[in-house]
Amino acid sequence: MTDRIRLTNGFAPVYNSESRVLILGSHPGVPSLKKQQYYGNPGNAFWRVVFSALNIDDPLDYQSRLNLLLANGIALWDVYAQVEREGSYDHKITYNVLNDFESLLAQCPIQLIIANGKTAYNETQRHPIFNDYLVKSALSTSGLNNGREQERMAQWHDYLLEGLKK
Repeated sequence: MTDRIRLTNGFAPVYNSESRVLILGSHPGVPSLKKQQYYGNPGNAFWRVVFSALNIDDPLDYQSRLNLLLANGIALWDVYAQVEREGSYDHKITYNVLNDFESLLAQCPIQLIIANGKTAYNETQRHPIFNDYLVKSALSTSGLNNGREQERMAQWHDYLLEGLKK
């Protein structure tokens, strides 16, 4: 059974004045929206991939996860503030509204933007706000990409280390 087409709102950005890396997804999927948590789908490898790359044990508690991202200079957001789609797949998006990045980017010393998947990366390439930033396209942490686990882990590890260099 698929979820009906509906307009959904994304989440507020997670960042602080020390954030040097911005990880951008596309928009929360149905399980994440139900939990009101970034990457709330248990099949999504985001938390495992990021904490493995940082060599930190995943605390499993959502607020602790966010706190650890912030403590390590990582901000988290999505490219879309709103979408209309059936289910959770990006290719099912029929309408979208881009998030307003000006305020966040003005408040953080972002050195690198990691786009979590092709949809997020493609949006960064379409909008001039991202022209002054190094943007890397990372293999999606979606469960659909779990067959490329080793390649994905290595890529995220390299990107995070590059972005978090002082």
